[in-house]
Amino acid sequence: MMKKIAVIIFFVLTLNSVTHSQTVLSSEEIYKINGAQVFVLDEKYKGDIGKFFQEAKEKGINTVFFRVFHNSKDRAHLGLPLQCESGVYYETQHACTVYDLLSDVVKAAHDNNIKLYAWMATRSLSFLKSKENMSMSLSASGGHETGYGANIFKKEVRDILLGLFEDLAKYEIDGILFQDDFIIKYTEGSDRYASFLFKEETGIEVKSENFFKSVKTYNGRKVFSEYTENFYTWAEWKSSQLSLLFKELKERAKTHNPKIKFAANIYYETPIDEKAGIAWYSQNLTALKNAGADYFAVMGYYEQISDEKKLDRVSAAEYIGKIAESAVKMAGSEKAVIMKLQSKSFKGAGMLSYDDYKLVCRRTRLAGDISYATVPVFSSSDIYVCPK
Repeated sequence: MMKKIAVIIFFVLTLNSVTHSQTVLSSEEIYKINGAQVFVLDEKYKGDIGKFFQEAKEKGINTVFFRVFHNSKDRAHLGLPLQCESGVYYETQHACTVYDLLSDVVKAAHDNNIKLYAWMATRSLSFLKSKENMSMSLSASGGHETGYGANIFKKEVRDILLGLFEDLAKYEIDGILFQDDFIIKYTEGSDRYASFLFKEETGIEVKSENFFKSVKTYNGRKVFSEYTENFYTWAEWKSSQLSLLFKELKERAKTHNPKIKFAANIYYETPIDEKAGIAWYSQNLTALKNAGADYFAVMGYYEQISDEKKLDRVSAAEYIGKIAESAVKMAGSEKAVIMKLQSKSFKGAGMLSYDDYKLVCRRTRLAGDISYATVPVFSSSDIYVCPK
């Protein structure tokens, strides 16, 4: 029975790969984005959402990325009363509608001549992460453990995601931004569905000794170290499966909204260190481009990069600039690269220095006439813009 199910899934995935092979927008349809990514719209705009968009327009914003998913620990937009603990901010039969807000947001954006991209999650959606839907990971302690997110190799999970994206595209949105959960982590993919498909295609069995050379202890926890060549075959295969799903989601959305554009959230390592992007996240910018991504929203977060790389302000700006240059080369378009730059701390430290923000702007501008988005935004006062 298990083999029969897996063979059916394999057939469906292969068929879709052939059917949806061509979705590429011409470069003329790609415009330069000056964006703002709204995490939680401040309660002060309750009753007058248009005020936020008017204020954003005055700051030079032409595109807003608005969160349309609600996970169990998220704060609600506008402090609104919620119908359920997790769900989405639009009407659908595939999840609970926590509050039907999207129509009003789209209208307010368009009234102010601002394009509205719905920012949507996939694998991290709380309502999808039930025990039976979770992915499985290889464990350095032996055997398997629960993975990072919902299992995209399970038909029920894929069907829900396809339905969610289809219903989302029924609204007059201009695009969809994928949340940064659209990845498969380096030990994930050991469930029965993924394992069967991988072995069918490559002949390689999904087990730790085929992918990792050794185990070490890090912060008191056993972790895998040193990859084999088979590991990269596995990581690239997982990347191809993500690209296939990206293509399917886009094509399903386009049945209702042919002009809709798709933006992929890109980890900062992916453009500057392709091998690391594939190894850690199964993420490859070129593969996503071939799958039909129109924009690449690169998370060039100054605070995070400075901390992780132990860089001073000038060196951090230089590093982010190199990320932008690499992303442009891979994307083949300057405007298609959206550098997401931090205006506000993710650690609760308030607004970051605008001088540092401008420094990063100057350095990334050397990559060409690229797009930008300020992150995170709760009100118009959180919006920084790169000086002209």
